Amino acid sequence: MDLEPGSLIGAWTIGPACLVFVACAYFTRAPTARVLAALVSGAAVAGFVIAADVLAHQRGWWRYPSVGDRSFGPLVWYASAGIGVSGVSLIAWRAHRRWGLTGTIVFLLALATYGTARDWTASHVIRDLIVFGGGALPWIADYVAWTVGGSVAIAVQALLRGPPGRDAPRTRPTRRSLRGSA
Repeated sequence: MDLEPGSLIGAWTIGPACLVFVACAYFTRAPTARVLAALVSGAAVAGFVIAADVLAHQRGWWRYPSVGDRSFGPLVWYASAGIGVSGVSLIAWRAHRRWGLTGTIVFLLALATYGTARDWTASHVIRDLIVFGGGALPWIADYVAWTVGGSVAIAVQALLRGPPGRDAPRTRPTRRSLRGSA
């Protein structure tokens, strides 16, 4: 299921993540430098998720049957994960600006809850996409992986752009300024 020439699988995988990224960048009104820092953080997220999947495969927590014995999924999935999580990390930037560290922690817990619920749904609805091992440990590991992945995106963004308070959101044009420009 890796990218093959002429296949639209990559577009169907990366396209929604790009839409999420663009929507988060637009609605958080993040300045351009913050958006670029978030996008760069996607590479670190993708690397972390590959490492998490390799560890999970070795421990028997989860695996991807479509790739055989390989310990990680199709590479296009990791590009998509990096783009999507880096986009939603802009929401964490806004949460931290508004509510401080508490906002960031609540964001990370919500992201991990969403991610684990999404993985559970995918494992039950789409046969052989992802198969989890028995017991609670694989689900705890999945939750931790989502939490750490979000933390990686936030940390890289902060390393590149500084603390969340450094950048103010872009201002919205007012109706008066829009009328004045017409």
